[in-house]
Amino acid sequence: MQHLNRLHNLVFWIFLILFLTTSATVLFFTFGYRFSFERGIFVYTGSITIKANPRSVAIEIDGKSVPSEMIHNINQSYHITGLPPGEHLLRVKADGFRPWEKKIRVQSGISTEFWNVLLTRETYDRTVVATGPFIKAFPSSTGRHLALLAESDEETTVSILDRKTGETQQVFSSRSFLFDHEDQRNIEWSKSEDELLIPVRAHDDDERTVFLVRLETGAATDIRDISSMRNPENPRWHPSDDGSFFVISDGTLSLIRPDAKDIGLRTIPIATDTAAYDLSSRLIILLARDGSVGRLPVGADVGTAPETFAGPIPSASSFRNPFLVAYDERRVAVYDLGGAGYLYNDDGNVKPAIIPLFPSDMRGIQFSDDGKKLLFRSSTEISIAFTRDWDVQPARKSGDILQIARFSASLTDVQWAKDYEHVLLVRSASIEIAELDNRDRRNIETLIPSQDGNIRQILPIPADNELLFLATTDIETADTALSLVGFPEPVGIFGQ
Repeated sequence: MQHLNRLHNLVFWIFLILFLTTSATVLFFTFGYRFSFERGIFVYTGSITIKANPRSVAIEIDGKSVPSEMIHNINQSYHITGLPPGEHLLRVKADGFRPWEKKIRVQSGISTEFWNVLLTRETYDRTVVATGPFIKAFPSSTGRHLALLAESDEETTVSILDRKTGETQQVFSSRSFLFDHEDQRNIEWSKSEDELLIPVRAHDDDERTVFLVRLETGAATDIRDISSMRNPENPRWHPSDDGSFFVISDGTLSLIRPDAKDIGLRTIPIATDTAAYDLSSRLIILLARDGSVGRLPVGADVGTAPETFAGPIPSASSFRNPFLVAYDERRVAVYDLGGAGYLYNDDGNVKPAIIPLFPSDMRGIQFSDDGKKLLFRSSTEISIAFTRDWDVQPARKSGDILQIARFSASLTDVQWAKDYEHVLLVRSASIEIAELDNRDRRNIETLIPSQDGNIRQILPIPADNELLFLATTDIETADTALSLVGFPEPVGIFGQ
Protein backbone atom coordinates (compact mmCIF):
# COMPACT_ATOMS: atom_id res chain seq x y z
CA MET A 1 0.00 0.00 0.00
CA GLN A 2 2.84 2.38 0.89
CA HIS A 3 4.45 1.60 -2.47
CA LEU A 4 1.19 2.41 -4.25
CA ASN A 5 0.90 5.74 -2.44
CA ARG A 6 4.42 6.66 -3.53
CA LEU A 7 3.53 5.82 -7.13
CA HIS A 8 0.40 8.00 -6.94
CA ASN A 9 2.45 10.86 -5.52
CA LEU A 10 5.03 10.48 -8.29
CA VAL A 11 2.35 10.51 -11.00
CA PHE A 12 0.76 13.57 -9.37
CA TRP A 13 4.03 15.48 -9.36
CA ILE A 14 4.79 14.47 -12.94
CA PHE A 15 1.41 15.74 -14.13
CA LEU A 16 1.76 18.90 -12.05
CA ILE A 17 5.17 19.64 -13.58
CA LEU A 18 3.82 18.93 -17.08
CA PHE A 19 0.82 21.17 -16.42
CA LEU A 20 2.95 24.02 -15.13
CA THR A 21 5.42 23.63 -18.00
CA THR A 22 2.64 23.49 -20.60
CA SER A 23 0.78 26.42 -19.03
CA ALA A 24 3.93 28.52 -19.00
CA THR A 25 4.60 27.61 -22.63
CA VAL A 26 1.03 28.48 -23.63
CA LEU A 27 1.23 31.78 -21.74
CA PHE A 28 4.57 32.61 -23.33
CA PHE A 29 3.12 31.71 -26.77
CA THR A 30 0.02 33.80 -26.10
CA PHE A 31 2.12 36.82 -25.19
CA GLY A 32 4.18 36.50 -28.37
CA TYR A 33 7.16 34.44 -27.23
CA ARG A 34 8.56 31.53 -29.23
CA PHE A 35 11.25 29.05 -28.24
CA SER A 36 14.49 29.36 -30.20
CA PHE A 37 16.14 25.95 -30.44
CA GLU A 38 19.32 27.62 -31.76
CA ARG A 39 19.64 29.83 -28.67
CA GLY A 40 17.81 27.55 -26.22
CA ILE A 41 15.63 30.38 -24.91
CA PHE A 42 12.24 32.00 -25.48
CA VAL A 43 12.40 35.07 -27.74
CA TYR A 44 9.82 37.84 -28.06
CA THR A 45 8.44 37.76 -31.63
CA GLY A 46 7.21 40.47 -33.97
CA SER A 47 4.55 40.71 -36.66
CA ILE A 48 3.86 42.23 -40.08
CA THR A 49 0.75 43.95 -41.39
CA ILE A 50 0.05 44.04 -45.13
CA LYS A 51 -2.64 45.88 -47.06
CA ALA A 52 -2.55 44.94 -50.71
CA ASN A 53 -4.23 45.67 -54.01
CA PRO A 54 -5.70 43.32 -55.15
CA ARG A 55 -7.14 42.32 -51.76
CA SER A 56 -6.98 38.54 -52.29
CA VAL A 57 -3.30 37.59 -52.20
CA ALA A 58 -1.03 34.76 -51.09
CA ILE A 59 1.86 35.55 -48.77
CA GLU A 60 5.25 33.86 -48.50
CA ILE A 61 7.91 34.47 -45.87
CA ASP A 62 11.41 33.17 -46.52
CA GLY A 63 10.09 31.14 -49.45
CA LYS A 64 7.41 29.36 -47.43
CA SER A 65 3.67 29.96 -47.78
CA VAL A 66 2.11 31.47 -44.69
CA PRO A 67 -0.61 29.07 -43.40
CA SER A 68 -4.07 30.58 -43.44
CA GLU A 69 -4.39 30.10 -39.66
CA MET A 70 -1.48 32.52 -39.20
CA ILE A 71 -3.23 35.24 -41.21
CA HIS A 72 -5.71 37.49 -39.39
CA ASN A 73 -7.63 39.73 -41.76
CA ILE A 74 -8.08 43.02 -39.92
CA ASN A 75 -9.40 46.15 -41.63
CA GLN A 76 -8.99 44.48 -45.04
CA SER A 77 -5.33 43.89 -44.16
CA TYR A 78 -3.31 40.80 -43.35
CA HIS A 79 -1.73 40.60 -39.90
CA ILE A 80 0.84 37.84 -39.46
CA THR A 81 2.10 37.21 -35.95
CA GLY A 82 4.74 35.05 -34.27
CA LEU A 83 7.66 35.98 -36.54
CA PRO A 84 11.16 35.67 -35.06
CA PRO A 85 13.11 38.94 -34.97
CA GLY A 86 15.57 39.51 -37.79
CA GLU A 87 15.65 39.72 -41.57
CA HIS A 88 13.06 37.92 -43.68
CA LEU A 89 12.06 37.83 -47.34
CA LEU A 90 8.43 38.84 -47.78
CA ARG A 91 6.64 37.93 -51.02
CA VAL A 92 3.06 38.83 -51.97
CA LYS A 93 1.47 37.28 -55.05
CA ALA A 94 -1.84 36.69 -56.82
CA ASP A 95 -2.87 34.85 -59.97
CA GLY A 96 -2.43 36.99 -63.07
CA PHE A 97 -0.27 39.56 -61.26
CA ARG A 98 3.45 40.12 -60.96
CA PRO A 99 4.71 39.24 -57.47
CA TRP A 100 5.90 41.93 -55.05
CA GLU A 101 8.76 41.26 -52.66
CA LYS A 102 11.12 42.94 -50.23
CA LYS A 103 13.64 42.01 -47.58
CA ILE A 104 12.09 43.12 -44.30
CA ARG A 105 13.36 43.42 -40.74
CA VAL A 106 11.07 42.15 -37.99
CA GLN A 107 11.57 43.61 -34.51
CA SER A 108 10.53 42.15 -31.15
CA GLY A 109 7.08 43.29 -30.10
CA ILE A 110 6.64 45.59 -33.11
CA SER A 111 4.38 45.25 -36.16
CA THR A 112 6.23 46.08 -39.36
CA GLU A 113 3.63 47.63 -41.65
CA PHE A 114 3.20 47.68 -45.41
CA TRP A 115 -0.03 49.57 -46.10
CA ASN A 116 0.31 50.08 -49.85
CA VAL A 117 1.47 46.87 -51.52
CA LEU A 118 0.44 47.23 -55.16
CA LEU A 119 0.57 44.29 -57.56
CA THR A 120 0.47 45.00 -61.29
CA ARG A 121 -1.18 42.70 -63.80
CA GLU A 122 0.99 40.65 -66.15
CA THR A 123 -1.03 42.13 -69.04
CA TYR A 124 -3.78 44.76 -69.23
CA ASP A 125 -6.72 44.67 -71.63
CA ARG A 126 -6.69 47.88 -73.62
CA THR A 127 -9.72 49.67 -75.07
CA VAL A 128 -9.18 52.32 -77.78
CA VAL A 129 -11.39 55.31 -76.98
CA ALA A 130 -10.49 57.69 -79.83
CA THR A 131 -7.97 58.07 -82.67
CA GLY A 132 -6.65 61.09 -84.57
CA PRO A 133 -3.70 63.50 -84.79
CA PHE A 134 -3.97 64.29 -81.08
CA ILE A 135 -1.02 65.66 -79.13
CA LYS A 136 -2.62 66.11 -75.71
CA ALA A 137 -5.85 65.44 -73.81
CA PHE A 138 -7.42 67.48 -71.01
CA PRO A 139 -10.05 65.81 -68.80
CA SER A 140 -12.92 67.67 -67.16
CA SER A 141 -13.17 67.55 -63.37
CA THR A 142 -15.56 64.58 -63.47
CA GLY A 143 -13.56 62.75 -66.14
CA ARG A 144 -16.64 62.33 -68.33
CA HIS A 145 -15.42 64.75 -71.02
CA LEU A 146 -12.03 65.15 -72.64
CA ALA A 147 -10.74 68.07 -74.69
CA LEU A 148 -8.54 66.55 -77.41
CA LEU A 149 -5.93 68.88 -78.87
CA ALA A 150 -4.76 68.12 -82.41
CA GLU A 151 -2.33 69.65 -84.89
CA SER A 152 -2.26 68.83 -88.61
CA ASP A 153 -1.54 70.81 -91.80
CA GLU A 154 -0.69 73.88 -89.69
CA GLU A 155 -4.17 73.80 -88.18
CA THR A 156 -4.84 73.60 -84.45
CA THR A 157 -8.12 71.99 -83.44
CA VAL A 158 -9.84 71.04 -80.21
CA SER A 159 -12.49 68.31 -80.10
CA ILE A 160 -14.65 67.19 -77.21
CA LEU A 161 -15.01 63.49 -76.44
CA ASP A 162 -18.03 62.43 -74.41
CA ARG A 163 -16.81 59.26 -72.74
CA LYS A 164 -20.34 58.15 -71.90
CA THR A 165 -21.59 58.20 -75.51
CA GLY A 166 -18.24 57.86 -77.30
CA GLU A 167 -19.11 60.82 -79.54
CA THR A 168 -16.48 63.37 -80.61
CA GLN A 169 -17.27 66.95 -81.70
CA GLN A 170 -14.82 69.58 -82.96
CA VAL A 171 -15.34 72.91 -81.15
CA PHE A 172 -12.29 74.99 -82.08
CA SER A 173 -10.09 75.48 -85.14
CA SER A 174 -7.34 77.98 -85.97
CA ARG A 175 -4.58 78.34 -88.54
CA SER A 176 -3.23 81.50 -86.91
CA PHE A 177 -2.61 80.19 -83.39
CA LEU A 178 -0.89 77.21 -81.81
CA PHE A 179 -1.40 75.65 -78.41
CA ASP A 180 1.99 75.78 -76.71
CA HIS A 181 1.88 72.24 -75.30
CA GLU A 182 5.54 72.42 -74.27
CA ASP A 183 4.66 75.35 -72.00
CA GLN A 184 2.58 73.11 -69.68
CA ARG A 185 -0.44 75.40 -69.76
CA ASN A 186 -3.79 73.64 -69.67
CA ILE A 187 -7.04 73.89 -71.52
CA GLU A 188 -9.35 74.83 -68.64
CA TRP A 189 -12.80 73.27 -68.20
CA SER A 190 -15.57 75.24 -66.53
CA LYS A 191 -17.20 73.65 -63.49
CA SER A 192 -20.38 73.01 -65.46
CA GLU A 193 -18.32 71.49 -68.30
CA ASP A 194 -20.00 73.64 -70.95
CA GLU A 195 -17.18 76.14 -71.59
CA LEU A 196 -13.45 76.00 -72.30
CA LEU A 197 -10.57 78.43 -71.93
CA ILE A 198 -7.87 77.74 -74.53
CA PRO A 199 -4.51 79.57 -74.16
CA VAL A 200 -2.65 79.90 -77.50
CA ARG A 201 0.22 81.77 -79.14
CA ALA A 202 0.64 83.08 -82.68
CA HIS A 203 2.39 81.00 -85.32
CA ASP A 204 4.91 83.65 -86.28
CA ASP A 205 5.71 85.50 -83.02
CA ASP A 206 5.28 85.46 -79.25
CA GLU A 207 1.83 87.04 -79.32
CA ARG A 208 -0.48 85.25 -76.90
CA THR A 209 -4.19 85.18 -76.24
CA VAL A 210 -7.00 83.10 -74.74
CA PHE A 211 -10.11 81.85 -76.51
CA LEU A 212 -13.38 81.39 -74.64
CA VAL A 213 -15.32 78.53 -76.25
CA ARG A 214 -18.99 77.89 -75.49
CA LEU A 215 -19.66 74.26 -76.32
CA GLU A 216 -23.41 74.59 -76.77
CA THR A 217 -23.13 77.19 -79.55
CA GLY A 218 -19.59 76.46 -80.74
CA ALA A 219 -18.75 80.17 -80.46
CA ALA A 220 -15.03 80.91 -79.91
CA THR A 221 -14.20 84.43 -78.63
CA ASP A 222 -10.71 85.92 -78.53
CA ILE A 223 -10.84 87.72 -75.17
CA ARG A 224 -8.80 90.58 -76.64
CA ASP A 225 -11.95 91.41 -78.61
CA ILE A 226 -13.83 92.19 -75.41
CA SER A 227 -10.98 93.89 -73.54
CA SER A 228 -7.90 96.03 -74.08
CA MET A 229 -5.55 93.29 -72.86
CA ARG A 230 -2.18 92.56 -74.41
CA ASN A 231 -0.92 88.98 -74.47
CA PRO A 232 -3.48 87.52 -72.03
CA GLU A 233 -2.44 84.14 -70.64
CA ASN A 234 -2.76 81.72 -67.70
CA PRO A 235 -6.59 81.53 -67.61
CA ARG A 236 -8.34 79.96 -64.61
CA TRP A 237 -12.03 79.65 -63.88
CA HIS A 238 -13.40 81.37 -60.78
CA PRO A 239 -13.99 78.69 -58.10
CA SER A 240 -17.56 79.80 -57.27
CA ASP A 241 -18.69 82.53 -59.71
CA ASP A 242 -19.92 80.50 -62.70
CA GLY A 243 -18.93 81.96 -66.07
CA SER A 244 -16.17 84.15 -64.62
CA PHE A 245 -12.45 83.57 -65.01
CA PHE A 246 -9.07 85.08 -64.18
CA VAL A 247 -6.30 85.89 -66.63
CA ILE A 248 -2.90 87.64 -66.56
CA SER A 249 -1.98 90.36 -69.05
CA ASP A 250 1.43 92.08 -68.85
CA GLY A 251 1.64 91.41 -65.12
CA THR A 252 -1.91 92.48 -64.27
CA LEU A 253 -4.23 89.80 -62.92
CA SER A 254 -7.81 90.52 -63.96
CA LEU A 255 -11.21 88.92 -63.44
CA ILE A 256 -13.41 88.63 -66.52
CA ARG A 257 -17.05 88.07 -65.71
CA PRO A 258 -20.46 88.22 -67.40
CA ASP A 259 -22.05 91.65 -67.22
CA ALA A 260 -25.00 91.89 -64.83
CA LYS A 261 -27.20 93.08 -67.72
CA ASP A 262 -26.06 90.17 -69.87
CA ILE A 263 -24.64 92.42 -72.56
CA GLY A 264 -21.24 90.74 -72.70
CA LEU A 265 -18.16 90.41 -70.51
CA ARG A 266 -16.42 93.03 -68.43
CA THR A 267 -12.85 93.15 -67.14
CA ILE A 268 -12.03 93.88 -63.49
CA PRO A 269 -8.34 94.44 -62.55
CA ILE A 270 -7.39 92.52 -59.40
CA ALA A 271 -3.62 92.83 -58.83
CA THR A 272 -0.58 94.28 -60.58
CA ASP A 273 3.02 93.03 -60.83
CA THR A 274 1.78 89.42 -60.90
CA ALA A 275 4.15 86.77 -62.28
CA ALA A 276 1.98 83.70 -61.55
CA TYR A 277 -1.01 82.69 -59.45
CA ASP A 278 -3.21 79.80 -58.32
CA LEU A 279 -6.66 79.49 -56.76
CA SER A 280 -8.15 77.75 -53.77
CA SER A 281 -11.85 77.70 -52.91
CA ARG A 282 -11.54 81.08 -51.14
CA LEU A 283 -8.14 82.58 -51.93
CA ILE A 284 -6.00 83.80 -54.79
CA ILE A 285 -2.33 82.97 -54.12
CA LEU A 286 -0.01 85.24 -56.11
CA LEU A 287 3.68 85.29 -56.95
CA ALA A 288 4.76 88.91 -57.41
CA ARG A 289 7.47 89.86 -59.85
CA ASP A 290 9.81 90.64 -56.95
CA GLY A 291 9.46 87.03 -55.67
CA SER A 292 7.10 87.67 -52.75
CA VAL A 293 4.03 85.49 -52.28
CA GLY A 294 0.73 87.07 -51.30
CA ARG A 295 -2.95 86.22 -50.89
CA LEU A 296 -6.27 87.83 -51.71
CA PRO A 297 -9.85 86.67 -51.06
CA VAL A 298 -11.40 85.58 -54.38
CA GLY A 299 -14.11 88.18 -53.80
CA ALA A 300 -11.78 91.03 -52.82
CA ASP A 301 -12.86 94.58 -53.66
CA VAL A 302 -11.09 96.32 -56.53
CA GLY A 303 -7.96 98.03 -55.25
CA THR A 304 -7.39 95.64 -52.33
CA ALA A 305 -3.65 95.02 -52.00
CA PRO A 306 -2.49 91.41 -51.64
CA GLU A 307 -1.25 90.45 -48.18
CA THR A 308 2.33 89.19 -48.42
CA PHE A 309 2.92 86.06 -46.32
CA ALA A 310 6.03 84.43 -47.82
CA GLY A 311 9.21 85.25 -49.60
CA PRO A 312 10.95 86.67 -51.28
CA ILE A 313 11.51 83.42 -53.15
CA PRO A 314 15.21 83.23 -54.12
CA SER A 315 15.85 84.12 -57.78
CA ALA A 316 12.09 84.33 -58.52
CA SER A 317 12.49 87.87 -59.87
CA SER A 318 14.54 86.40 -62.74
CA PHE A 319 12.14 83.54 -63.57
CA ARG A 320 11.45 83.45 -67.32
CA ASN A 321 8.45 81.09 -67.28
CA PRO A 322 7.10 81.13 -63.70
CA PHE A 323 4.52 78.75 -62.25
CA LEU A 324 2.81 78.74 -58.85
CA VAL A 325 0.98 75.69 -57.47
CA ALA A 326 -0.87 76.12 -54.16
CA TYR A 327 -2.53 73.49 -52.01
CA ASP A 328 -3.54 76.22 -49.56
CA GLU A 329 -1.94 79.37 -48.14
CA ARG A 330 0.40 77.26 -46.01
CA ARG A 331 1.70 75.03 -48.80
CA VAL A 332 2.81 76.80 -51.95
CA ALA A 333 5.31 75.69 -54.60
CA VAL A 334 6.83 78.00 -57.22
CA TYR A 335 9.16 77.15 -60.05
CA ASP A 336 10.65 78.40 -63.29
CA LEU A 337 9.91 75.91 -66.06
CA GLY A 338 13.30 74.42 -66.86
CA GLY A 339 14.86 76.25 -63.91
CA ALA A 340 14.73 76.42 -60.11
CA GLY A 341 11.91 75.44 -57.77
CA TYR A 342 10.99 76.19 -54.13
CA LEU A 343 8.42 75.03 -51.59
CA TYR A 344 6.97 77.38 -48.97
CA ASN A 345 5.88 75.13 -46.10
CA ASP A 346 4.17 76.20 -42.89
CA ASP A 347 3.36 73.05 -40.88
CA GLY A 348 2.40 74.96 -37.72
CA ASN A 349 5.17 73.37 -35.66
CA VAL A 350 8.28 75.31 -36.59
CA LYS A 351 9.01 78.57 -38.37
CA PRO A 352 7.70 78.48 -41.97
CA ALA A 353 10.45 77.46 -44.35
CA ILE A 354 11.29 78.06 -48.00
CA ILE A 355 12.77 74.76 -49.17
CA PRO A 356 14.81 74.49 -52.38
CA LEU A 357 13.61 71.74 -54.69
CA PHE A 358 16.35 69.97 -56.59
CA PRO A 359 17.37 69.46 -59.36
CA SER A 360 17.34 72.82 -61.11
CA ASP A 361 15.50 72.00 -64.36
CA MET A 362 11.96 71.75 -62.99
CA ARG A 363 9.33 70.26 -65.30
CA GLY A 364 6.31 69.85 -63.07
CA ILE A 365 4.87 69.93 -59.54
CA GLN A 366 1.77 68.26 -58.03
CA PHE A 367 0.46 68.13 -54.47
CA SER A 368 -1.12 64.93 -53.19
CA ASP A 369 -4.86 65.01 -52.56
CA ASP A 370 -4.34 65.54 -48.81
CA GLY A 371 -1.55 68.10 -49.32
CA LYS A 372 0.94 66.14 -47.21
CA LYS A 373 3.26 65.35 -50.12
CA LEU A 374 4.57 67.27 -53.10
CA LEU A 375 5.65 65.47 -56.27
CA PHE A 376 8.21 67.36 -58.33
CA ARG A 377 10.33 66.34 -61.26
CA SER A 378 12.95 67.34 -63.78
CA SER A 379 13.46 65.82 -67.22
CA THR A 380 15.19 62.78 -65.67
CA GLU A 381 14.48 62.78 -61.90
CA ILE A 382 11.42 62.32 -59.67
CA SER A 383 11.32 63.38 -56.00
CA ILE A 384 8.83 63.84 -53.16
CA ALA A 385 8.81 66.58 -50.50
CA PHE A 386 6.83 65.95 -47.31
CA THR A 387 4.88 68.97 -46.08
CA ARG A 388 3.62 67.31 -42.89
CA ASP A 389 4.93 64.63 -40.55
CA TRP A 390 4.13 61.20 -41.98
CA ASP A 391 3.64 58.69 -39.16
CA VAL A 392 2.74 55.65 -41.28
CA GLN A 393 5.70 53.31 -41.81
CA PRO A 394 8.16 54.28 -43.16
CA ALA A 395 7.83 57.49 -41.13
CA ARG A 396 8.93 60.84 -42.61
CA LYS A 397 9.31 64.32 -41.19
CA SER A 398 7.88 67.55 -42.54
CA GLY A 399 10.48 69.04 -44.86
CA ASP A 400 12.06 65.70 -45.79
CA ILE A 401 12.85 65.22 -49.47
CA LEU A 402 12.85 61.70 -50.92
CA GLN A 403 14.31 60.95 -54.33
CA ILE A 404 12.16 58.36 -56.10
CA ALA A 405 14.28 57.69 -59.16
CA ARG A 406 16.90 59.10 -61.50
CA PHE A 407 16.99 57.89 -65.09
CA SER A 408 19.32 58.21 -68.06
CA ALA A 409 16.38 58.48 -70.48
CA SER A 410 14.13 61.53 -70.42
CA LEU A 411 10.73 61.38 -68.75
CA THR A 412 7.78 62.18 -70.98
CA ASP A 413 5.11 62.45 -68.27
CA VAL A 414 4.80 61.92 -64.50
CA GLN A 415 1.57 61.74 -62.45
CA TRP A 416 0.43 60.69 -59.00
CA ALA A 417 -1.26 57.28 -58.79
CA LYS A 418 -4.60 56.99 -57.01
CA ASP A 419 -3.16 56.05 -53.59
CA TYR A 420 -0.52 58.82 -53.61
CA GLU A 421 1.98 56.17 -52.48
CA HIS A 422 2.95 55.40 -56.07
CA VAL A 423 4.01 57.52 -59.03
CA LEU A 424 3.09 56.83 -62.67
CA LEU A 425 5.70 57.76 -65.25
CA VAL A 426 6.38 57.51 -68.96
CA ARG A 427 9.94 56.54 -69.83
CA SER A 428 11.31 55.09 -73.07
CA ALA A 429 7.76 55.12 -74.44
CA SER A 430 6.50 52.80 -71.68
CA ILE A 431 4.24 53.46 -68.68
CA GLU A 432 5.85 52.45 -65.40
CA ILE A 433 4.85 52.74 -61.76
CA ALA A 434 7.24 53.41 -58.86
CA GLU A 435 6.47 53.04 -55.16
CA LEU A 436 7.48 55.63 -52.55
CA ASP A 437 8.45 52.97 -49.98
CA ASN A 438 12.21 52.50 -50.33
CA ARG A 439 12.73 49.93 -47.56
CA ASP A 440 15.15 47.33 -48.97
CA ARG A 441 14.55 48.58 -52.51
CA ARG A 442 12.03 50.57 -54.51
CA ASN A 443 9.90 48.42 -56.81
CA ILE A 444 9.40 49.91 -60.30
CA GLU A 445 7.15 47.89 -62.61
CA THR A 446 6.10 48.29 -66.25
CA LEU A 447 2.35 48.74 -66.68
CA ILE A 448 2.09 49.31 -70.43
CA PRO A 449 5.11 48.33 -72.56
CA SER A 450 6.46 50.41 -75.42
CA GLN A 451 5.24 47.98 -78.11
CA ASP A 452 1.75 49.38 -77.51
CA GLY A 453 2.86 52.63 -79.16
CA ASN A 454 5.07 55.59 -78.38
CA ILE A 455 3.27 56.71 -75.22
CA ARG A 456 3.29 60.48 -74.72
CA GLN A 457 0.73 61.24 -72.01
CA ILE A 458 -0.96 59.50 -69.08
CA LEU A 459 -4.31 60.54 -67.58
CA PRO A 460 -5.32 58.78 -64.35
CA ILE A 461 -9.08 58.85 -63.66
CA PRO A 462 -9.03 57.82 -59.96
CA ALA A 463 -12.79 57.96 -59.39
CA ASP A 464 -13.33 55.26 -62.04
CA ASN A 465 -10.18 53.20 -61.34
CA GLU A 466 -9.10 53.87 -64.91
CA LEU A 467 -5.94 54.98 -66.66
CA LEU A 468 -6.12 56.74 -70.02
CA PHE A 469 -3.02 57.15 -72.15
CA LEU A 470 -2.21 58.79 -75.46
CA ALA A 471 0.16 56.87 -77.73
CA THR A 472 1.47 57.50 -81.25
CA THR A 473 0.36 54.70 -83.56
CA ASP A 474 1.78 55.96 -86.86
CA ILE A 475 4.96 58.05 -86.88
CA GLU A 476 4.53 59.18 -90.52
CA THR A 477 0.97 60.48 -90.09
CA ALA A 478 1.42 61.41 -86.39
CA ASP A 479 -1.84 59.62 -85.63
CA THR A 480 -2.40 58.71 -82.02
CA ALA A 481 -4.78 56.51 -80.06
CA LEU A 482 -6.37 57.44 -76.77
CA SER A 483 -6.65 54.15 -74.91
CA LEU A 484 -8.05 52.96 -71.61
CA VAL A 485 -7.01 50.28 -69.11
CA GLY A 486 -8.53 49.38 -65.76
CA PHE A 487 -6.04 50.47 -63.10
CA PRO A 488 -5.79 50.14 -60.16
CA GLU A 489 -7.97 47.19 -59.24
CA PRO A 490 -11.34 48.33 -57.86
CA VAL A 491 -11.73 47.56 -54.17
CA GLY A 492 -15.08 47.71 -52.41
CA ILE A 493 -15.87 48.04 -48.72
CA PHE A 494 -15.50 44.30 -48.23
CA GLY A 495 -12.61 43.76 -50.63
CA GLN A 496 -12.53 42.44 -54.20
